[in-house]
Amino acid sequence: MQFAHDFQTILGRNLIGELKNFVHRPFLLVTMEDMWPIFEGRLEGAEFHRYFVHSVDEKALLADLAKLPPVEAVVGLGGGMAIDTAKYFSWKKRLPLFQVQTALSMNAAWGQRCGVRIDGVVRYIGWSVPQAVYIDYDVIRAAPRQLNYSGIGDILCNFTGVLDWRYASSVGKCEAKWPYDEEVANRSLDNVEQVLRNTKEIRDLTDKGIQVLINGLRWGTSFHGNGWNPRHIEGVDHFFFYALEYETGRKFLHGQPVCLGVYIGALLHKSRADEMLKAIHEVGLDIRPEAMGVTWDDVAKALYGMRDYVRRNGLWHSIAHDVEIKKDFVDSLRAGIEAVYGPWRGK
Repeated sequence: MQFAHDFQTILGRNLIGELKNFVHRPFLLVTMEDMWPIFEGRLEGAEFHRYFVHSVDEKALLADLAKLPPVEAVVGLGGGMAIDTAKYFSWKKRLPLFQVQTALSMNAAWGQRCGVRIDGVVRYIGWSVPQAVYIDYDVIRAAPRQLNYSGIGDILCNFTGVLDWRYASSVGKCEAKWPYDEEVANRSLDNVEQVLRNTKEIRDLTDKGIQVLINGLRWGTSFHGNGWNPRHIEGVDHFFFYALEYETGRKFLHGQPVCLGVYIGALLHKSRADEMLKAIHEVGLDIRPEAMGVTWDDVAKALYGMRDYVRRNGLWHSIAHDVEIKKDFVDSLRAGIEAVYGPWRGK
């Protein structure tokens, strides 16, 4: 069975410097202001216009879109916000897209839709398929390690996504258009097992570890390839992330709240929670709230409000829709994490 139209993914070195030799000119370079000094020299002599991402709120994007100069292509250079904004501009302008993800922090480059905020809620809209996704080994290894470790979030969430899919099917709440499919579920779970078996390779960012991350993240294209079905990819893991973002108004390194959500979901489903937490810790991703710039009170507030959040926003049915989370669960969650990571001492 063909699950996905995978995007051509190119691994190599000095790939950013090659962009000026083949991308349609002039192109729009979508990146982040703090990253620009790192890559500016590699694009010397290129004909392009630069756009620094400051928001993924659709109203802000549309306002900026109206001011863009004429261009022939769009290049996304950076992490999730840059990659998603490049997709959005490419879709709106109907222009060729080239993606350069500078850290393996999420699966954004391997998805056709862009994640934007509409009225404060994450919505996946649009359609933009890159000519290619470029992954430069040297750029990946030069990125802060936590950024790359973050990528396990969009792979381990396949585990809790499948658990939610099975759960929804068992309680008769699975959408008719997305009936539970064991073959699709098992393909997603294979990605999870690869991470669990290769935590040290990922931590050390060996060639094998990078390939495990890329293989798992590329499965993001199966959202479309399986009939716009997100169930085998994510569930309560991302729902917690959205609720936390909504409650705090903060932006996060994607994999941190998602991996915390994976552990939360595994606890709620009573399935392999200790194993998930151990793997996240072995890779080196810190999922303590303080490491994300929030508090345990923020986490508790997001968890207490999560059931109302998922119902109010019409998210696909999960265990988060049916379980009322109380203080004893939050206390147990904190105890489990601090038993592995230790209490926060400040950094």
